Amino acid sequence: MTGQVSQAQVLLIKAAEDEKTLVAPGISESILGFHPQQAVEKLIKALLSQLNVSYERTHDLGRLNTLLLAAGERLPTTPLALSELNDFAVAYRYDLLFQAAGPAKADQIETVRLIRERVVARISALSATPQPPPLQ
Repeated sequence: MTGQVSQAQVLLIKAAEDEKTLVAPGISESILGFHPQQAVEKLIKALLSQLNVSYERTHDLGRLNTLLLAAGERLPTTPLALSELNDFAVAYRYDLLFQAAGPAKADQIETVRLIRERVVARISALSATPQPPPLQ
């Protein structure tokens, strides 16, 4: 990318890094569960940034989604609720007993994909020069 890089673009790039982890071989379930939440968090923050909506430093997807809703934006319906992503990223990551109870990997991947597609489309619609990162 050349020229000025927006906060939204930086967050899209960082979200793509987390999303790539979902399909990387050899990642443990506890680590895997952390990255869908992180990808979605960054995607929501990217859209909030594009909308010039201030947000606090938080990892709570519900709180971030409330800001999106107040700005007139909606995330798509996904296989996993935002609260499930938060639970898996935090509680399950630090407790061996819950690792087997986490959401299916396919649902995690699909949830992130659907949210990414919506966010990128909205940022593209709001921006004259969208540059979403390619997912490899």
